[in-house]
Amino acid sequence: MDLPVLVGDLKLVINEPKRLPLFDAIRPLIPLKHQVEYDLLTPKRSRKLKEVRLDRTHRDGLGLSVRGGLEFGCGLYISQIVKDGQAGNAGLQVGDEIVRINGYSISSCIHEEVISLIKTKKIVSLKVRHVGMIPVKSSSDEPLKWQFVDQFVSESGEKKSSVAGMASFGGKEIKEKKVFLSLVGTKGMGISISSGPTQKPGIYISNVKAGSLSAEVGLEIGDQIVEVNGVDFTNVDHREAVRVLKSSRSLTITVLTGAGSELFMTDEERLAVEARRELDRQELMHQKKVALETNKIIKEQQEKERQRKTEMSQKTLEEEERYKKEMEKYFNIYCPKLPAGQLDLALEGGSDSPLGKLVISSVYEGGAADKHGGIVAGDELMAVNGKILIDATLTEGQNSLARAWNSGGV
Repeated sequence: MDLPVLVGDLKLVINEPKRLPLFDAIRPLIPLKHQVEYDLLTPKRSRKLKEVRLDRTHRDGLGLSVRGGLEFGCGLYISQIVKDGQAGNAGLQVGDEIVRINGYSISSCIHEEVISLIKTKKIVSLKVRHVGMIPVKSSSDEPLKWQFVDQFVSESGEKKSSVAGMASFGGKEIKEKKVFLSLVGTKGMGISISSGPTQKPGIYISNVKAGSLSAEVGLEIGDQIVEVNGVDFTNVDHREAVRVLKSSRSLTITVLTGAGSELFMTDEERLAVEARRELDRQELMHQKKVALETNKIIKEQQEKERQRKTEMSQKTLEEEERYKKEMEKYFNIYCPKLPAGQLDLALEGGSDSPLGKLVISSVYEGGAADKHGGIVAGDELMAVNGKILIDATLTEGQNSLARAWNSGGV
């Protein structure tokens, strides 16, 4: 039997969500040896609602895209999940139908109303159920079509798988698996079950008889039975579980593979798992230590850089203060203009001369500079009336002095 071809043909007929139960109706016709493969190829439709809470103010957003709404003639479905985003980490999948938002049913909401509802609270509460199909409708006048998740290419161009892992134990991925068993003409399922301990409640397969129907469809020790013929097994006691399993000769069983493996390990297996966990823990601690040391080094470097900048800033301030005082020492020489007379001093040098600066070469007797007494030959002329002359030529210096003197004093 070419099962992928068969399921592909079935998907041409089962082309909308309301027809999905047909996959379960056909399951009894699938040979036992193909049950597991059939389960992998068909969508994992869930009846139960799952509640997820997301932080709308998270820096990376909700981590999902949606499509649909009343105006498209369908519900609201998740069409894209951002890798390592909030939604994906919370267990949401492409093909999930959003049924309620913040406690409100959205069955009568158009797309815009749904978006507005999401924006009303910081923490967004979503109730979803997995359908495994995506609505496709480009415009309002185009007929509504559906695509299976494993045929759907998201907006990012990434092809999505309809088979999603739920958790892991000891490196083994835990998946939900559904199988069908017909017990007609057989001696039974060939398994034993037991209830889990208080800290891990549930019904678990404790033994699988070699060559039995259960072994043939891939059931294993440690699998948790979560549903039988539509009956929820997550909270039933051992007696009720046995009764349901014996109530019919046709059983559709949903299990979580390996969810209770640790309950049925031998001492040797348990020691091996604990050793592996210890190695993982040590590796994690080593990575954490390296991260802390790296962070410490980075912080030390940042602190040194901050201190260096502070010291440079302080040094700059001190230099500016010293320069200011020096400038005040040189600048604050005021020569008032007398009713008659000249400044009577001579300059030499300039920025374009070997001296590289303006220097007072002579102070003539009887002039304003001489009478002031604060200027002597050899002083460097750095500014006149606030005009900086540090890089001025001799001509520029002489002109500045002349203009200042003629305007009322230096």
